[in-house]
Amino acid sequence: MNEQELFKEKSNVNLFIQVLQKYLPFWPVFLLTIGISMSVSYIYLRSQIPVFVATAKILLKDPSKASGESKILEEMNIFSEKKVVENEILVLRSAGLMSEVVKGLDLYVAYFNQGKVRVEELYESSSPIKLKVLDNPDSIRYAMKFSFKVNWDNASIAMAGKTIPFQGTIDLQGVRFQVLPNLNYNREVIGKNYFLVIRPVAVAASELIGPLRASPQSNTSSVLDVKLEGPEPRKARDVLSKLFEVYNAEGIKDKSQVARRTLDFIDQRLDVVKADLDSVERRVRGFKQNQGVFDLTSQSSSYLAGLEADDAMQAQLDLKLATLNDIRTYVLSKGKKKGTVPALTLIEDQLLAKLVSQLYEAEFELDQALAVTGTKAERVTLIEDRI
Repeated sequence: MNEQELFKEKSNVNLFIQVLQKYLPFWPVFLLTIGISMSVSYIYLRSQIPVFVATAKILLKDPSKASGESKILEEMNIFSEKKVVENEILVLRSAGLMSEVVKGLDLYVAYFNQGKVRVEELYESSSPIKLKVLDNPDSIRYAMKFSFKVNWDNASIAMAGKTIPFQGTIDLQGVRFQVLPNLNYNREVIGKNYFLVIRPVAVAASELIGPLRASPQSNTSSVLDVKLEGPEPRKARDVLSKLFEVYNAEGIKDKSQVARRTLDFIDQRLDVVKADLDSVERRVRGFKQNQGVFDLTSQSSSYLAGLEADDAMQAQLDLKLATLNDIRTYVLSKGKKKGTVPALTLIEDQLLAKLVSQLYEAEFELDQALAVTGTKAERVTLIEDRI
C-alpha cells in the first residue's frame, strides 16, 4: 500500500467519526421527530375516507346487426335512428335517469357516523334506521341535517327534539317520513354519533353524477365501461344496477312510443284503403243492377274489369295524394307541434322520401338532446336549424 492510499483511508475514517460525534448528541431529537412524523402519518391515513370503485359494462345494440324482423321495421322507418356512443353516455349521466335512481333507492336521505377522526357513511345493513318519504320525493325542497339516537329497548329514536317510535312518522319541514328500523343491526354497538342528511332529489342526483364515469372500450366499440366511485361499495353497486334498470326501461318506453304512433298511422291508412275498396265494390254492384247485367259476355266482363282497374287506379292515386297531403302537413307543422311521420312506402320520389326521413330523425335527435341539455344549448340550436 502506498502513501496516497493510506492517507485516503485515514481521511475517510476521520470524516465518519467526525459526523458521528457531531450529530450523535442529538439522537433524542431525531427519535422525537421520527415519532411525531409516524403519528402524523397515522392520523392522516386514518382521517382519509377510502374510495371504492364499482365497475360494469353495458352493450349498446348495433342496428346494423339487427334481425330480419328489425330490418323490416327499419325499412318502414319505425326504428331508423342509430345509437351514438357519445349520446348514450350523455343519457346515462343525465339528471333525469339519476333522479329516478335516487327515488328508487331512497338515496335522498344519507346516514353517517361521526367518528373521532373521520365521518363514516352508513348504508343499508350498516345503518340502524332508514327514513322513507311518505309523500312525493320531489316535495323535499331544502337540505336538512339531524342527529339521532336509537333506543332499542323502547323501540324508538330521538331526533329533532322528538321521540319517534319505530314504524312511526315524523314531519320535517312539511315533509312526512316513516322511521324503519334495521332489525339485523348489531344492537351491542355503542358510542356512535349518528346523523342523517336529507337532500332534494336533484341535489342527491348531482352528487352521484359527479363520480360517474362512462367511456367506450375503443373507438370502434359499442361496449361502455361504466365506473362509479364512492366510500360505500354496496351503495355504488346498487346505484349502477338501478341505473341500468332505469336506462333499459326508458329505452323500451321510447321505442314503444314510436311504434305506437307509427302503428296508429298505419291503421288510419288501412281504414282509408278499406273504405276506397268498399266504394269500388259498391259502384260495380250498382252498375250491374242499373244496367240489368246478369249474364255477362266476354266483352262486358272485359269492360267491367277495365272499370274496376280504373277505379282501383283512382283509389291508389287518391291514397298517394292523401299521403302527399299528410307529408305537406307534417313538414309545415315543424316548429309548431310534433307529429307522426307519414308512411313513405307510396312515395316514388326518392329525394322526397330521404328528406322527410332525415327530418324525422332530426326531430327525435332534438328530443334526446332536450332530455339531456337545456333549450338554449348549442347542440339544440344546431338541430333546430337543421330541422
